Amino acid sequence: MQQSLFSAFLFVALSSFTWTVRAADHDVQPLDGAEWKALGQITGFHSIQHKKSGLEARLLESDGSASIAKNPVSLFLVVTNNGTSDLVERTWRIPVGVAKVQNLAVAKCGVNVSVDVDSSDSNRPTTKTLRLCFLSTEGKLQDVLKVNEASR
Repeated sequence: MQQSLFSAFLFVALSSFTWTVRAADHDVQPLDGAEWKALGQITGFHSIQHKKSGLEARLLESDGSASIAKNPVSLFLVVTNNGTSDLVERTWRIPVGVAKVQNLAVAKCGVNVSVDVDSSDSNRPTTKTLRLCFLSTEGKLQDVLKVNEASR
């Protein structure tokens, strides 16, 4: 369910400019239903090309700050080859909430995400690097995402 929801979001988000131009003379009804509610929380989008593997990694930020005080941003990673007839794609929810995403960089096994995380012992956020490994040693897309969290 999560994978299809965020695949749908990506399709909508990436196609919105084209739809806006084409739909200029049409009345468009709002998306309705529970499956679209999560789109309202998407507040950030980062994308990077992993040239060695030929895959694109997209990081979606979903901000729940209205209901969560500490580390309100949930992260979702979509990795795709952007294929039409040979589509290869995986979507994962990162099991770490963050305060803010700083940047996204290519790593040998996937991507590194620099994030700020609210600290429980101080008022200042701590900068951490989330190492998100989605490639095998042979450079193939894996089903399981390996997440390693390191302080800077």
